[in-house]
Amino acid sequence: MHVLVYLLLFVQVLNVLVTSKHIKHKVVNVLASTSSNNKGSLGSCVQNVEHIETSFIKDLCKSNPDLEEFMIAADILIRSDCALIDSCRRVVEQPHDDHDEVDFIVVGGGVSGPVVAGRLSENPNWTVTLLESGPEQPAATDIPALLSSAIATKYDWQYNTTPQKNACLAYGGVCGWPRGKVLGGTAVLSGSMYSRGHRDVYDGWLRDGNVGWGYDDVLPFFKMSENNKDYHTEHHGNRGPISVQKPTEILPITRTLMEAAQELGYEEIDMSDPEPMGFSIAQLMMSSAKTRVTTPTAYLRPHLRTRSNLRVRTNSHVTRLLVAADRRSVYGVEYVDGSNRTRRLTARKEVILCAGVIGSAHLLMLSGIGPAEDLRPLGVPVVQDLRVGHNLQHHVASKLTFQLNVTNDRLLSFDAIGQYMKHRSGPLSTTGGLQTSAFLRSDRAGPAEPADVQLFFDGYSPNCAYALPVYGGQCAAATAPVVMNVRPVNIRPLSRGSIRLASADPFVRPRIDPNYLAAEADVDVLVWGLRLANDLVTRTKALQRLGATVDRPVDQCSRHAFGTDPYWKCLVRYHTRGENHHAGTCKMGPASDPTAVVDLELRVHRVRGVRVADSSVFPTQPNCNPIAPVIMVAERAAHFIKNTWH
Repeated sequence: MHVLVYLLLFVQVLNVLVTSKHIKHKVVNVLASTSSNNKGSLGSCVQNVEHIETSFIKDLCKSNPDLEEFMIAADILIRSDCALIDSCRRVVEQPHDDHDEVDFIVVGGGVSGPVVAGRLSENPNWTVTLLESGPEQPAATDIPALLSSAIATKYDWQYNTTPQKNACLAYGGVCGWPRGKVLGGTAVLSGSMYSRGHRDVYDGWLRDGNVGWGYDDVLPFFKMSENNKDYHTEHHGNRGPISVQKPTEILPITRTLMEAAQELGYEEIDMSDPEPMGFSIAQLMMSSAKTRVTTPTAYLRPHLRTRSNLRVRTNSHVTRLLVAADRRSVYGVEYVDGSNRTRRLTARKEVILCAGVIGSAHLLMLSGIGPAEDLRPLGVPVVQDLRVGHNLQHHVASKLTFQLNVTNDRLLSFDAIGQYMKHRSGPLSTTGGLQTSAFLRSDRAGPAEPADVQLFFDGYSPNCAYALPVYGGQCAAATAPVVMNVRPVNIRPLSRGSIRLASADPFVRPRIDPNYLAAEADVDVLVWGLRLANDLVTRTKALQRLGATVDRPVDQCSRHAFGTDPYWKCLVRYHTRGENHHAGTCKMGPASDPTAVVDLELRVHRVRGVRVADSSVFPTQPNCNPIAPVIMVAERAAHFIKNTWH
């Protein structure tokens, strides 16, 4: 009965929004063909009237008016997939108390916040509230092919840097910084790739005085979160809440890229080896149901209706910490709720900042914890003079575009949507070119040093350019040669930037200056990466069999001969891209380190009641995708807190 009611509901919506009889017919057919597959969850979906899944997909291709009705229909179809929506485990808005008190307040629901909140709420005697500025995650972003679809939407803070002298010159020196404003954070906007970085990064932390943070110390906390489906070795965990695995459908282009890498002498590796060096079919945080796994999925949603001591409040933007009169302890937070009302929440034990490299630093500085020379001119009373906002690190990239003399059959169509809904297979079930990645050592690194270049590949994804709104029709882009990008990333940059307070007003964004490519060696690393990418495309039999050719030179660099170092340097400075890999603004270090913000248990130096547990604490950024290291830090933070208050 519930299945029929649900189908009728969507048909009514369809009649209002879509005029094309063909599109209506296709939607009804797809719903009918997938209803039996969703039967077990449809009833639950209807019964849980609290959660209404937000419309999301329909706005993704707004630049093409011809796709409007198709995208509305796609939106309806995907929101009818109750196994994907999983509405009974979604966060719903709860009434706010005018003044409330809990044991622990976790600020930020990105990657680390759900881990900390989930772990602390394991103790039924502790009350935990997590506050997230953004809304609940749209379920469609769990579809692998839609991994970056939330960028430049309301789920993205859409930060921009200050003008850079040495980078992003094609865009006036201003570089975009996508950051997740959504439960799940920036992981919702990125590729879900799982890697940990080289052991020497963590041993370097140890050498710098961070006792207990060497590779052997942190390995158990990596394994604690991991449920690895492919590797059963001493380096991997198999009992954690996060499913980690390689894609079950390996695309032909993935195998071709791996073959090309072998021609250049590189081996296939596990990206989470202690000393990774080579190419890999990348492991992803992915469930057996072919949906992406974020930390809210793993640490929060299973417990929302079983742990009365755990609360998650979305659309709740924390504006400052509540600091005691002695200016030496934090006892709560002030935040603005979804109705624009200012509220207070106090903590009997601790406040844990998990707001990320921008948010955590910004909130500390707004509360008087930061560089005194920056705070005083803005009228912010100084609670503690610390180097908050300094030591900003960011993995920076450029790209080489190339074409293949083949066509793309990974289309966004009714058939693809139906295939994913019914079987969790087809074009929507994979991440396209991102199935392949590599850790490499440039000529700037010593023979025993960790990798300083990572490669990503873009392409073979069913995006708006490859939409097929009419069954049996043709997509013009699908008949053209496939265009791909290879992105070399400098994963051991020397340049350091800063985040500084621009105003005492919490709604004025801080000034973000990553200081990209200030060190010439950072440019040289990317030049090596582009040369390697060019060799991979033009000098390997594997890719030449597909007719691989490099795109024409970019206009800004046409004065240089293509393929020369001056050309590559020009390309790097004009077409710069920052990856979603940021770190360092609340640096961890011993009390003897004048640049440190938090101690070895992540407590803010000389201020009681507040810790930081996110990528901002990294003294030196791990040379990899940051999600796994951030989860490790969150697991350690929860461990420290449990030991403190046991």
